[in-house]
Amino acid sequence: IINNFDGLMARVNALGKLPWLPSFFIFLLFLAIETAPILAKLLAPKGEFDIHLDNKEQELLAWTSQQTHQRKAHTEADYAINDAVYKSLADDEKLYNTKRKLAQDLIELQAKAFYDNQRKLI
Repeated sequence: IINNFDGLMARVNALGKLPWLPSFFIFLLFLAIETAPILAKLLAPKGEFDIHLDNKEQELLAWTSQQTHQRKAHTEADYAINDAVYKSLADDEKLYNTKRKLAQDLIELQAKAFYDNQRKLI
């Protein structure tokens, strides 16, 4: 196993034995290789893809704004309709009497149930 010690681990061990200056330059080389595409993209002028991407982002922003406005208008219209309906119902004498009668019946049923429960306890 030791005779064939020439893989990645041997390279890592050899790199650890290098003096400071060559190790630093190797680090800078890898850093330059890794960051070169990002720097090239940042320094390049706007291309066709960038313009197309900006266009799509603006479309999405406009669509979202339109949907928000429509949702708000729909909600305000619903509020106005509901207010008008319930205002007209509040003035309806027949509906008032019906609800009053139902509430009275409910209270009578509750009183009877309470009386029956109390009677069972005695």
